Amino acid sequence: MSWKKKSITYTVNGTKSKETGDLNVRQELSGYLIYLISCALHDITPDKKIVEAVDLEALYNLSSAHSLTSIVCIALEKADAFSSVDWEISKKWTEARNKAIRKNILLDAERKQIFLQMDKLGIWHMPLKGSILKELYPKYGARQMADNDILFDASRRADVKSIMVERGYKVSSYGKGHHDVYEKPPIYNYEMHTALFDTTHRKVWRNYYNNIEKRLLSDGDGSCGYHFTDEDFYIFLIAHGCKHFDGGGTGLRSLLDCYVYVQKKGNALNWKYIEEELQKLDIAEFEMKTRTLAIKLFSSPILPENMELTEPDQEFLSAFIDSGTYGTMENQVKNSMNQLRAEGKKTDTGIKIQYCLRRLFPDMEWYESNVPFCSRHKWTIPFYIVFRIMRGVLFSTRRICAELRVVRGLKGNMESRDN
Repeated sequence: MSWKKKSITYTVNGTKSKETGDLNVRQELSGYLIYLISCALHDITPDKKIVEAVDLEALYNLSSAHSLTSIVCIALEKADAFSSVDWEISKKWTEARNKAIRKNILLDAERKQIFLQMDKLGIWHMPLKGSILKELYPKYGARQMADNDILFDASRRADVKSIMVERGYKVSSYGKGHHDVYEKPPIYNYEMHTALFDTTHRKVWRNYYNNIEKRLLSDGDGSCGYHFTDEDFYIFLIAHGCKHFDGGGTGLRSLLDCYVYVQKKGNALNWKYIEEELQKLDIAEFEMKTRTLAIKLFSSPILPENMELTEPDQEFLSAFIDSGTYGTMENQVKNSMNQLRAEGKKTDTGIKIQYCLRRLFPDMEWYESNVPFCSRHKWTIPFYIVFRIMRGVLFSTRRICAELRVVRGLKGNMESRDN
């Protein structure tokens, strides 16, 4: 079956954009992106004719939306693609690649210092996701990092806050949900996790990863560092990807992470154990679809239009392409409304009304994750609701209007993305 061509909508720096220019180039842009990633993975020089057919500025925007500019730049440099394009376009690509390398170096060095301080205070800790995955990519900096995620002893939250403040970090979020956010411009952004999932996520995931520290392995170097087994790392990688897929969506980098991990670790993994644990988490089908599609896309450098992609493959791939790295508001709203439909709400109007009511008057689980003070002192909730509405009107009018436009525009053709 041939690649289903479609117009691509993507998000860059929080702004939703659409490709312009020749229709065929616009429709095939995601295919070029996948092809160039495969070339970089396998250290193959891209076909000159394919590279010449690509609008490099449009490709840059799409790559940025998926946090893939660095790995695509590797392929373009190998093809000498920048020798015949405008200097400003070439500069965008090379600066993005250099920035990715520099950021990885600085985040690695800073994380080491943070861990040393946590070791001194006897706080167990474990790096998550990207800081591990990036070591498996073919070249340093090929896997871009927006932030660093670290899991640590939840009982030492205040001590970790002191460490970060002493190191000059601004506390962007603390005591809300399952992670705290610390930032130090222009590079450093750390999400310090007390748990892997919270009350806003599937209950089966929360239960499975409750007291996860009991299942971790010590780094064995005298530090307080811990790590997953390779199998458990992969299981969490899939669960984390499914969490985002369920919400606002997740981009092509999630498929790429899956492919890279399986290629590097797959032959040594205990797949029987993995399959059993995926069944417990109710994500076995999602994992199979993700891994199958990732292998089809990245095993060899060919354009998707020449791949044997089934109709379900194409629909699943479209969900990743349309989401970008951090998902979209439209996906978030659509998935929430589909959940209401699954709960028994039948009419579009009824679903939309219920969605708006839940946004205005969240359930107690939302308060537990986002406003713990209110969950502990329930008498404050009415006052917080008034405050939240006023704050939204004063400071988030544009975002609220955009969300309402999405709600109003969704019709009966909403469909839950199959896991």
